Amino acid sequence: MKREARKKSHLLPISLFLLLLSLLALGSATFAWFTFNNSTRVEPMAGSVGDGDVSLLISDSATGPFDKECQLPLVNNTQELQPLSTADLKKFYAAAAQNRQGITLSYRDVTDTAEKCMLHGTVYLQSKNRSCDVYFFAPQLNFGTDGQVLSSLRLALRIQSRTDGEKTRFFRLDDLGGAGAETRATVSEDNVVVSSANAAGAPVYVADPAENISAYLAQADGETDTKPRAGQQRLCALEADEVASVEFWLYLEGCDPNCFNSVQTRDLSLQLAFAGVAGEQQDE
Repeated sequence: MKREARKKSHLLPISLFLLLLSLLALGSATFAWFTFNNSTRVEPMAGSVGDGDVSLLISDSATGPFDKECQLPLVNNTQELQPLSTADLKKFYAAAAQNRQGITLSYRDVTDTAEKCMLHGTVYLQSKNRSCDVYFFAPQLNFGTDGQVLSSLRLALRIQSRTDGEKTRFFRLDDLGGAGAETRATVSEDNVVVSSANAAGAPVYVADPAENISAYLAQADGETDTKPRAGQQRLCALEADEVASVEFWLYLEGCDPNCFNSVQTRDLSLQLAFAGVAGEQQDE
C-alpha cells in the first residue's frame, strides 16, 4: 500500500505538469470570434438623365428580382470566425502546433469544416440597359472599424461574367482602416499562405495572392456621391442587361502577422457595396 501511495504521489506532479502544458498550448493558439450584421448595397451607375435609366442592380438570386439592395445569402449562419489559410479557396488549413515563439510548425486540413469558420455566399449583379465596369464602392463598403480585424481579414471574390470569364481575386482590407495594427510573426516566412500540408502537417507555403483593395475602389467624393468614377482596376465588366455571379468569402488569414490573439472577441460588420461606371471599358 505504501509503495502504491508513493506511485500515486509521483503521478500528481506529472499530471499537473501535463495540465500546465495543455493550458500553455491553448494560450498560444491563434483564434478569434466575431458577431456580425450582414447586408449589401450597390450604387447607381454614373450617367446623365439623357442617357436613360442606367443602373447597377443586385439580387440574392440569378433570376432576381434585382434592386439597389439585398440581404447577403450565406451558406452557413456562422457566428464566429476562426483563422484559416488558403491559396485557392479549395483547400483550407488551420494551425495544429506552434513552438514557444508562437511560430506554427504544423497544420491540419480543415476543408470539410471551413464553412463554419468564415462567411461565404453568392450575389448577382445586373447592369440595366447599358454596359459598365464594376468596382467596389468605398462609402458603403463596411467590414467594421477595428483596425486589428481589418488587417487580419481576407475578402475573396470569384466573379463570372461574359466579358472577363471567371476570375478569382483575394483582397487585403488594411487600406480601409488597418493603420496601427499590432503585428507578430506566426509563420517562418513573410507574405505567404498555406497551399498544402503533408500527412505529418508540414506546410508548403506560397506567396500570398491578396491584393490591396484600394486599387479596386471606384472614386467618389463621399457617402452622398451618386456618380462614382472609374478606379485603377475593375472587378469585372458587364454587358447591357447581363447578370454576373459574385461568390464571396470573408475569413481570417491565419498566416497574416496581424492575426493573433489580440483579435479575439471583436465585432465585425459586413456590407458589400459595388458601383457601376459607364463609359469606355478598361483593357486588362
